Amino acid sequence: MHPLMAHHSMESTAPVALAAPRTRYGALLDLARRLRRKPLGVAGLVVAIVLVTTAIFAPFIAPYDPYDTHYGDLRQPPSFKYLLGSDQFGRDQLSRIIWGARISLFVGIISVAIGTTAGALLGLVSGYAGGKVDLAIQRLMDTIQAFPLLVLALTIVAALGASVTNVIFALSVVLVPQAARVVRSSAMAVKNAQFVDAARAVGAGTMRILFHHILPQCIAPYIIIATSGIGWAVLVEASLSFLGLGTPPPTPSWGGMLSGEGLNFAQSSPWLAIYPGLAISLAVFAFSLLGDALRDVLDPRLKQ
Repeated sequence: MHPLMAHHSMESTAPVALAAPRTRYGALLDLARRLRRKPLGVAGLVVAIVLVTTAIFAPFIAPYDPYDTHYGDLRQPPSFKYLLGSDQFGRDQLSRIIWGARISLFVGIISVAIGTTAGALLGLVSGYAGGKVDLAIQRLMDTIQAFPLLVLALTIVAALGASVTNVIFALSVVLVPQAARVVRSSAMAVKNAQFVDAARAVGAGTMRILFHHILPQCIAPYIIIATSGIGWAVLVEASLSFLGLGTPPPTPSWGGMLSGEGLNFAQSSPWLAIYPGLAISLAVFAFSLLGDALRDVLDPRLKQ
């Protein structure tokens, strides 16, 4: 072979040799680098980590037992003894907010994990199968989405009774359609791609094609929906607790604190409503910022 031809051949094949598949560790590093360019997203991530850490270590962080009553310190304003004041039973407001993070974040994260995962699986099957299967699943999603989400969640909890388990179930149900729609679109976009056709040609079964070839292409929208949905779930859980259909008292819950002492003593003791409201706003804001940042760095249409 002529030296020039050999040199040209080496140049043309070198990029192919170097274009090895990225490892999972490399993909995470790439995501971290791109996320660093989103300061608001980083701020949301930091706040979310702080909130989750606070909820996990609540027994060690809270200065008082959230159930302990001090009848000599009823509705005390913020002070060195009670940093965020005390409620109508003399319970430390800061301790109850810290323990309330456990309920609010637990309900938000678990309901989003269940609802988004169920919706993603339905969307994956719907987008790949098409035909009557797709039609039946999408009509079911249309039926769920025909109701306002908060009204549907309220109806489910009212029918089943007020408890943490029923709130999680209600939120999971109303979160299914959005995840199903988005993942269905992603599945339909890649089900006729060349690598999927190649998998069919070598005899790969339907389950392998779905979970080994198509599902990885739907992970990015799944992560975006799940992250953004946590803030929404926290807000809806607080709304249900405010209406008396969430976590039953005396278990500390941000929404329950607003509906009880926060509502009854809003004028004479405003700190009883201000601080639980700030906790809800902070959680919703943090997860919303994080979800928006992940959308910007994971959506291929927005990477540029």
